Amino acid sequence: MTGRHRVPGGVLPVSPALLLALPMVLLAAGCGPRPGTPDVLASRRPSAMAGSAPSLSPHVSMTLVPTPEPTPSSPPPRPKVLVVGLDGVRYDRVLATKAVHFRQLMRAGTFTTGYLDVLEKVHSSSGPGWSTVLTGVTPDKHGVYNNSFVGRQFTKYPDFLTRLETIRPSLHTAAVTAWRYLLDTGAVGALVDWHATGQLKPYEVGAKDAVIVDRMTDLIRASDVDVAFMHLEVTDAVAHRAGVLGPDYRGAIETVDGYLGRLFGAVRARPAFASESWTIIVTTDHGHKDEGGHGGVTPHERMIFLLAAGPGIPQGVRRQGARQVDVAATVFTQLGIPLPESLDGKSLSTIRPIE
Repeated sequence: MTGRHRVPGGVLPVSPALLLALPMVLLAAGCGPRPGTPDVLASRRPSAMAGSAPSLSPHVSMTLVPTPEPTPSSPPPRPKVLVVGLDGVRYDRVLATKAVHFRQLMRAGTFTTGYLDVLEKVHSSSGPGWSTVLTGVTPDKHGVYNNSFVGRQFTKYPDFLTRLETIRPSLHTAAVTAWRYLLDTGAVGALVDWHATGQLKPYEVGAKDAVIVDRMTDLIRASDVDVAFMHLEVTDAVAHRAGVLGPDYRGAIETVDGYLGRLFGAVRARPAFASESWTIIVTTDHGHKDEGGHGGVTPHERMIFLLAAGPGIPQGVRRQGARQVDVAATVFTQLGIPLPESLDGKSLSTIRPIE
């Protein structure tokens, strides 16, 4: 049997096992939000992504280690990729905090910093930033120049999850975002197996992120997900309200750093972790002025970074030249799937450090 719940655009079948494993706050007939918890919409295509969650605290941190070489009698490890998008993060402010999990990932992989190439009409804003991360192509292709998403070309240049579903439908994909415009505009396509997003209503800053992280850690621990994208917004919200130089922004960075630790713990808690090969990618969409705010062309507004660890990605390397288009290319390469010709990026596993 399958349960069903309403999502924008129709009714989708939902496995009861998934609903039990992932206690989502559903907006459906007869279902309402838990007291004190932001509303979240969820949907899922019929391809199963169910399993049983192990008994482990989500706060256990992950020690990233190289995947062991398979023995002749064992199959190669199954590749998995998690992409974490942190909205409006100035990497120089991250480095001014302890950020223990962020630094753990830096030691395990490659940390690339740089600046948005803000072309004519393109704003240093979330719309073009996340569209570039998700599609792996530049704004002149995907057509998003600001947060209106007017002129978007996601049918021609879909997000990397949708491309993977088309190329290899057996892959289990997921997207969880606090900014529902990524779903409403098609920046994350309908082919994605499972997705959740916040509702359009005011919440205490960071409240939606807490639920989003709960859902993603549940999903990672309890399902057969292969490729996932998660987007959090608290850092951007705090920067707009209080700037990036004070304790509020530092606290927001430390909060999302703790979320990274929970995600690492969820990965390690997977029953099949020993036979899997995980790549973790963390990135941002834009920077902020010291006093808060973005959209312009100043260096602080255009600051971006890519941080990735996984098989084949150089360890403990720091380099310049970060490009958002490299995220999608890295996802494909880490999964062992040839890059579509229309992608504009290169995998971080193939880009050598700049001496």
